[in-house]
Amino acid sequence: MGAALSARLPLTDTGAVTSAVPVDAYPSTSRRARQLLELASAAVPFSAWVLGYRDAHTGRMRPLVQTGYRPEVVDFIFGDFAAHPLVRRLMTQPGKAYFWEDITGFSEDTVAREVLRPCGFAEGTSMALRGGDGQAVGIAHLSLPEPYVPPNARAVLTSLAQALTDLAATTAHASALGLTPREREILALLARGRTNPQIGAELVLSRSTVGTHVEHILTKMGVTTRVEAVAVAIGLGLVDA
Repeated sequence: MGAALSARLPLTDTGAVTSAVPVDAYPSTSRRARQLLELASAAVPFSAWVLGYRDAHTGRMRPLVQTGYRPEVVDFIFGDFAAHPLVRRLMTQPGKAYFWEDITGFSEDTVAREVLRPCGFAEGTSMALRGGDGQAVGIAHLSLPEPYVPPNARAVLTSLAQALTDLAATTAHASALGLTPREREILALLARGRTNPQIGAELVLSRSTVGTHVEHILTKMGVTTRVEAVAVAIGLGLVDA
C-alpha cells in the first residue's frame, strides 16, 4: 500500500490544508454537523475533521462536511481507507472513538506515515455511527496536530455521538430519494416560495422544463404537492427551514 499511497497522494507540504468544504446537496444537515464538530474542536484541539454518511444507492460512505483535510485525503479516507483493519474494527463497535494510541502499530502504519503525518497530523480518531436498526449510517474522522490524546477528548466525542448519528442517518435517508443536482436546486427554490416562472427565469429554463422537474421531485419524494415536498425536504435536511 505504501508506494501506491505516495504515488497517488501528492502530500508535500504540512500544516493546515483546506478551508471547510460544504456539501450543497444537504445544506441543513451540513450546517448542523459543522456546528457540532466546531463545538468539539472548541473543546478539543482537532485541526481537521470529516463526517460521512452511507449513500443509499451505492452503499458506500460519502463525506457530508469536512474541514482541514486536502480533497485527495478526503477521497482516500472514503476510498482505500475504508478497507483498513482500523475501520473494519470500529464498524463493529459503533459510538466508540478509536484513537491511534488504541490500535497497536497504527502510528507506524502506512496511512499514518504517508498520509496523515505529512499533512501535520500526529494523532486522531475514528468513530462509526449506527442507526436504531443496527445498520451503519455514517462515520466520523478527526485529527490532532500533537501526538497525544487530550484528557477530555473521549468524553466530548461520546457526548456528540448520538447527534452525529442522527444527522448521518437523516442524510442517508435523504440520499435514497435519488434527486439530481438540478432537482435539488429547484427544490431549494421551491422552499423559498418561488413559482415555476420565477424558477425558470432564475435558472434560465423554460416553464415546461421546470414543471417536469417539479413533477419528478414530487414523484421521487412520494408527495402530491409542493408544500409537502418542502416539508419533507426540511425534515431531511435538503433545504433550510
